[in-house]
Amino acid sequence: MNKLAVFFVAVMLLCAGVLVLFKAGRWMDAGDPNNQSAANKIADFVPEIKPADYELGEGEPWITDFQLVDQAGGGFASKAWRDKVWVASFFFASCPSTCVQQNQEMQSLHKVWARKGVKFISISCDADNDTPAVLNSYAKKFTADNENWKFLTGNAQYINRIGSDKFLLSVGPRTHAESFCAVDKWGNVRGAFNWHDVEAMEELNKLLVVLLLEEAEPDDVVADRERLEKQIAAFVKQQQTEPATEPSVDE
Repeated sequence: MNKLAVFFVAVMLLCAGVLVLFKAGRWMDAGDPNNQSAANKIADFVPEIKPADYELGEGEPWITDFQLVDQAGGGFASKAWRDKVWVASFFFASCPSTCVQQNQEMQSLHKVWARKGVKFISISCDADNDTPAVLNSYAKKFTADNENWKFLTGNAQYINRIGSDKFLLSVGPRTHAESFCAVDKWGNVRGAFNWHDVEAMEELNKLLVVLLLEEAEPDDVVADRERLEKQIAAFVKQQQTEPATEPSVDE
């Protein structure tokens, strides 16, 4: 091989090495959730959605199923998990300590149970700030599994109602119960467990075993659901028949 050929081969190898290092650097940056440039790159792939674009839940007298937006900017409907067992919680991304610890606890559950078919959702109670792009970056701190663990956002008022109607938990702006709620294959909330309490977490793990093994909705759960449906129907009827009260005007 002549000297010119050797020179060209050396140049090509050098360029290839630089390209590999450049790609490796980008990969390492993207894998670091604390790297601001990585967060910006991730955000480029997530649609910008404003709170006004979210589903308000208007016209729903009582929310038993809900629709929100996940960390990839895609729609999420709780009905889609009707044949799945799942665990839900509320949090907000700017919380410096408690929510981080809570999601680390959820991370531990996810590592054990996701492989067995259990799914997870973490719903933001700071929707004005927790856009899909923000949640996309935040989620990377805990998981790369966007299919089995959804970080969700939406309209703030709607999320408050999801907390109170669906999960019977108090949820407000940057305020939430520190509980994990277990949901069965038929969409019934079967219990709320304080993640600080070791015994409560043991009960949650035991319940997940039971829920995964269930092949039919238990009779007592059916009775509770039908009772709730009757109460909701009565509430809706009352709302429809009650005359609207006009505000009094002082003469």
